[in-house]
Amino acid sequence: MIISPPLLKVKQDDETDAAWIERILTVVDRRGYPVNGYGSWHGGIHIRQTDEGRPAESVRAIADGTVISLRKSSDKRDLAPFNINADKPNTKGSNDGYVLIKHETEIGSGDEGKVAFYSLYMHLKSLAETVKAGDKVYRKDPIGLPGMVDGVNAFHFQIFCDDDNISKLTGRKTGELDISKNGRTDAVYGDIHFYLPPQTKFYDKAPADNSISTTGLSELYTSNVPLYASMTLAQGKCTMVTRQKNTQTDGKYDLLGEPLVNADGDDYEYNLYKTAMRNYKESPSAGFELLRFGRVINTDHETLVPADAPLWMTVNYPGGKGVINLADSSIKKFSDADFPHWTGWQMVDDDSDSNSQCNSAIIKKLHEVGDFDNQCGKLICHFPFEWEKSTIDIRFSWLKTGNEEHEPMTEADYAKFKSHAEALCFDSGALSSDRLWHFEPKSFIRHFRKCSWLDSEVIEKVMTANASKKNKNALEGIKNITLEYYADINTIMRKYNLSDANRICHFLGQGAVESGYLLSMQETSQQQIIVDGVQQGGVIVEASTFNETTKLGHWYGALKAEKDNYFSGKKYNSRGGYITGSYSWINGNCGDVDAQKFRGRGFKMLTGLNTYSSYWVYRGWLSKNDFDKYWWDDPEYKKKNSAGMKKKPPKIGNPQKVTENAYNCIDTGGFFIVCFKSKVLKIMDEDKIGKSDDDSIILKVTKNKNGADKGIAERKIATKKAKEMIDDEV
Repeated sequence: MIISPPLLKVKQDDETDAAWIERILTVVDRRGYPVNGYGSWHGGIHIRQTDEGRPAESVRAIADGTVISLRKSSDKRDLAPFNINADKPNTKGSNDGYVLIKHETEIGSGDEGKVAFYSLYMHLKSLAETVKAGDKVYRKDPIGLPGMVDGVNAFHFQIFCDDDNISKLTGRKTGELDISKNGRTDAVYGDIHFYLPPQTKFYDKAPADNSISTTGLSELYTSNVPLYASMTLAQGKCTMVTRQKNTQTDGKYDLLGEPLVNADGDDYEYNLYKTAMRNYKESPSAGFELLRFGRVINTDHETLVPADAPLWMTVNYPGGKGVINLADSSIKKFSDADFPHWTGWQMVDDDSDSNSQCNSAIIKKLHEVGDFDNQCGKLICHFPFEWEKSTIDIRFSWLKTGNEEHEPMTEADYAKFKSHAEALCFDSGALSSDRLWHFEPKSFIRHFRKCSWLDSEVIEKVMTANASKKNKNALEGIKNITLEYYADINTIMRKYNLSDANRICHFLGQGAVESGYLLSMQETSQQQIIVDGVQQGGVIVEASTFNETTKLGHWYGALKAEKDNYFSGKKYNSRGGYITGSYSWINGNCGDVDAQKFRGRGFKMLTGLNTYSSYWVYRGWLSKNDFDKYWWDDPEYKKKNSAGMKKKPPKIGNPQKVTENAYNCIDTGGFFIVCFKSKVLKIMDEDKIGKSDDDSIILKVTKNKNGADKGIAERKIATKKAKEMIDDEV
């Protein structure tokens, strides 16, 4: 899901995402969520239009979706029934224009990761001409101009979903998260959270050998109540906070002490690979996931060895801090995708009647203890849709009898109110049949901007950025191959924390070119011919294109008949332009066989025995003890005499393992950027949102990743297309 606010103003320098959203979405007094100033359920917020006196700013679609219904605004805004106070002089009414959009998107893998929700934009004074019922709209598309609500320059905005989708979006329907088991793995994003049961022991330090043994450690504290730790990995830092349940206020959890920043090492996030290689020598890739998520997520491809390998980290407790093993099975692991209740999220489903009056005991209690304003943003509330025309009497007839806070409404006043409501409401179809789940819109947007799971269509547009729109075959080919790879692209971006816009855009833009837009996950060879005394490239050698796993059953070149001199010789393109030289004695290769054996493969195009062996060790497929470091420094290597070498190079018999499945293919790209060329991640983080025309960072990423600027024009185009699809520029 890629999501943005309905108003898109330029983000200020160093302004956080949360602060930016809060600044541009100013809520009108007494028109907030989930209850308005009159004690009625209110499914959204009224966003004040702050550009008075200037041309109005467009209201925009918050995500890709389909227009379910719409209505153009009446030109009689200030007359009854649109103006409920039309009998009073100099009053203004409400615009009745609206757009209702259904968003079908993904937040993770599998069926549970496919979600649907709705956004409603009400009180628009005009609609964009391009917006039509049944048509597709894309995030950032203008849908209309904000109008007036009861004489105030504002529009109503809300986000909601049905019963089938609430458990997909939040992972549950219950008031609190089930802490007897780990959280979901189909959707994992944002912060990582740990439930620490009573009797959790905190120590003075971690074991020197990263073992599970506590011999030699001093016990500092043993908890007597549940504690909740949360870990944020971003911009090279690890920030850890701990919460404890407030004994006075239900649903409130208090922070303990000050946040711990990089308490377990400087540049903690940037150094995850080094830590994994040091602490999890038998399975560094699985160890990387343990460091990243507190557990191994991709269990189909990663196995932690030993299975009970620890994760020692520094965590606050009441009155101090200590080191605990977060990998212990008694400690349960979650992410923001689980909407942890200790971070404030509450499911409010205790008002079961069908009227609009808020009779929730949960909300009443929050008002009584004075904590409603602090917690209302994370209340997910279940109540009837307020814009359904056919249920007005069912929802509002209580106004005629009144309650403790409001005098009964006269029949005449109720008739006027009903006429006003009918003018603004509409036939919502299937949405009218039951209660719906509502989210505070700003909180929903802030939360799901952490998700960054991309639909295949978004990735496809990046992959086709350099393709001619007239080449229908190429476009169709990329579309089909994207469907094969997009889930694993998302999985790998999640694994390596390539989750903010800058990191995603550079990863996709670079990988698009490296992988031939996903169409060429293994380097192919080209016949080298002489034309008029000049070497140039001929046709592609068909055998080099075959899938080594499914078609050949071995790596291309394993048979003598498959020897291909392209990889061991100089390479020229079809125009006679020089591509590159021999692979035989570079990147750790030990001769012509290695040149072909370790040709480019994967999303990054791993090339050379040095890079392959690093990846093999990382995945636990090869032990560092099985070969000598820096074998290329052997004097005989420099003489190109592999038989005389005393240093032992790695032995890899199945280089095609890189391309045997989509996960391995894409994982090479994440590994190369975050692990093998870790400086590249820091360069990506130097990029600034709003600088999509800044070529310098793209060039810097390319040079630090590849040592040169080969394909820089195509890399710029692909990266900028990714920014267009993912950032918030308009």
